Amino acid sequence: MSFFRITLCLLASLCLRGEAAEIVSVAQMTAGPAAKALPHEAGWGYWTAAPGAWLQTHEGFVARSRKGGVDLVFLGDSITQGWRAAIEENWTGAEPRLRAVNYGIGGDSTRQVIWRIEHGTLDGIRPRLVVLMIGTNNLYRDHNAGSTDEIAIGVKKILALIAEKTPGTRVLLLGVLPRQTRTWCERISDLNTSISRNEVTGRIRFLDAGPAFLDAAGNVKADLYHADAVHLNARGYEVLSSLVKPVVRELLR
Repeated sequence: MSFFRITLCLLASLCLRGEAAEIVSVAQMTAGPAAKALPHEAGWGYWTAAPGAWLQTHEGFVARSRKGGVDLVFLGDSITQGWRAAIEENWTGAEPRLRAVNYGIGGDSTRQVIWRIEHGTLDGIRPRLVVLMIGTNNLYRDHNAGSTDEIAIGVKKILALIAEKTPGTRVLLLGVLPRQTRTWCERISDLNTSISRNEVTGRIRFLDAGPAFLDAAGNVKADLYHADAVHLNARGYEVLSSLVKPVVRELLR
C-alpha cells in the first residue's frame, strides 16, 4: 500500500468514527517518532533504520483484520513478534484450530499499541481472546517513558480500547518478562504488580510468567534468552508457551 493510500485510509477511518483526533500526515510519521507523551497517549512508531516500515507493518495488520476470520490475537512488541508459536500452536488441542494472528511490532510501547487500535488494528474482527504483553519499551528514558503507575494506566487504556472495539472478547494480560540485570528485573516486578490491578473477573486474566525466567538469585536464566538478555530464544518461547497454553484453554472453554 502506497503512503498516499495509507494517508487516505487514516483520514477515512477518523472521519467514519467521528473522531476529533489530530490528523497526522505520512510525512510526519516517516520523519521521526511521535513527540514525548505519557504512556496512555497514542503515538505512532518509527524505526530509524527504515522510515515508513513501521507504518507499512501496521497497515498490513489492518488489511488482515479487514478480511475477518480471526479467533485469537497476540498483541504487543518484539517479544510477541518473535513468538512463532503464537500462530503455529494448536492452543485448544482440538480441531479445527483457532485462527490466530500475531500483531507484535518491535519497539512498540503502550503508546504505539493504543495508536494502532485507534487506527484499525482490530476493526472488522471479533476475536474470542486477545493475548496482550506490552510495557517493557516504556521503561527507557525516551519519548514513550513513564512511571510504573503511568505505564499501568497505559495498559488500562489498551484494555478499554479492546473492550470498545471487540465487546465480549476476553483478554489474557501477560506480565512484562524479566530482562538483563537484577535492577531491571526488580523494576519490572513492581510494574507487573501495578499491571495486575487491571484484572477483571470473567473478562481480563493476568498471568505473570516472569518467575519461570529467573534463577534462585533473581537473575534472568541466560539459557532462555538471546545474548541481549531481553529477547527470548527458542527454548524461552517454549517455556512461555507452556505456561500460557493452559490458561488460553481455560479462557476459551
